Amino acid sequence: MYLLLADETNQQPSRNAKFYVYGGVFFPIDSLVELHVQIDKIRCVAGYGPADKFKFDTRSRPSHVSFEASTAAKRKTLDICKSLKCKFIVQVILHDIIKNQGIEQQSYWAADYVFGRFNTFLKVEAKDFGICVIDNLPTKNQYKYLSKKFATGLTLHTGTTVSLSNIKLFGTSCIGASHACSAMDIVLGSFRYCINNPENEDAAKNMMGKVMDLLWHTRENQKIKVLEKGLIVRPKITQIRSLEHKQKYQELFDHINYLIEDY
Repeated sequence: MYLLLADETNQQPSRNAKFYVYGGVFFPIDSLVELHVQIDKIRCVAGYGPADKFKFDTRSRPSHVSFEASTAAKRKTLDICKSLKCKFIVQVILHDIIKNQGIEQQSYWAADYVFGRFNTFLKVEAKDFGICVIDNLPTKNQYKYLSKKFATGLTLHTGTTVSLSNIKLFGTSCIGASHACSAMDIVLGSFRYCINNPENEDAAKNMMGKVMDLLWHTRENQKIKVLEKGLIVRPKITQIRSLEHKQKYQELFDHINYLIEDY
């Protein structure tokens, strides 16, 4: 059995945040206790108290935890996720393309892609079952949405439905309710930082390399294949008609490749 924890980021567009991002970290549920133990140790070393939130965003850092200690804690968390064979799925879409959609539709479509890819992993690669736990969506109908995912699965633009039959439970949680939620936030936050014109390029290179290790992928002729597995880009670049939009996606790919070229 696998557990997926998911959330969104880059909800609002800005000069640096060009892409809306929704992602999730998943791992065998047997690893949950060890992940909890290891992150609890990381928190204690860094000086986090029991009620302190441990997130990627520096602004959430408690005043009694130094910037250096927080940074080291986040770096160690990425290492722990890798050592426990956690995997990462992330969907990105250009804000310019979805600017006329409501935040509810944006969130649901993005989550659909991550749920669908997780179900594919469970069915095709793991041949196992899973649980999806999401951070609260910025909508009023998230439980209705989750009930629909369980009952009927995904609804394609053609009207066809695709069952999420290997996912046996959908639920919600939040930062502070599990150390695993902190791990998910830090992996997702690291990806967001790296694609948002990072101020510290060396740190971004280190982070992006570790995130790439976590992205669900396959290897073909010694090449890592992440597109349509751990990295879901929508629309597909071959389907984009706007040259301006296509250029922004190409810049994203070039930037990611640049960050990992020496990793």
